Amino acid sequence: VWYTPPEIVTYMVERVDRVLREELGRPEGLADENVWVLDPCCGTGSYVVEVLKRIRRTHEERGAGDLAAERVKQAATTRVVGFEIMTAPLIIAHWQVGQLLKDAPLQGEERAAIYLTNALTGWSHNAPQPAIQGFEELLRERTEADAVKRTRRILVGLGKPPYNAH
Repeated sequence: VWYTPPEIVTYMVERVDRVLREELGRPEGLADENVWVLDPCCGTGSYVVEVLKRIRRTHEERGAGDLAAERVKQAATTRVVGFEIMTAPLIIAHWQVGQLLKDAPLQGEERAAIYLTNALTGWSHNAPQPAIQGFEELLRERTEADAVKRTRRILVGLGKPPYNAH
């Protein structure tokens, strides 16, 4: 587990936003609905939250008004994705995103796109998928994380990479 100072997180997010705008032809940067972001080892969600803050600022700067909060919520539930293998940081990441979304709170079955998964596994369609008897919520979690791994075109990978210590 590695701590990243908030100044570093902010710098990295702002730099990626600028590259998207100035070098990759995405004038809305991270707020572009076709830009998918993955933090493969999101920990407590620092990068995910900072990306969502950048998206909010962009929408507010472009005059979205009350719609800005809804657009941030949509990004948080679909295209700004975090993977985390440890449950305690995962819970904190969900809490932090929930706090950020207080103007457009998650309701019912809505959830942030932060998944309990190992970012180093599950990318292949041929990977074995053992049953998770009696833990249907974990099976759903794995299924949703695998869908991101196998079907989404991730444009931005942001955060610290996962490491295989063996």
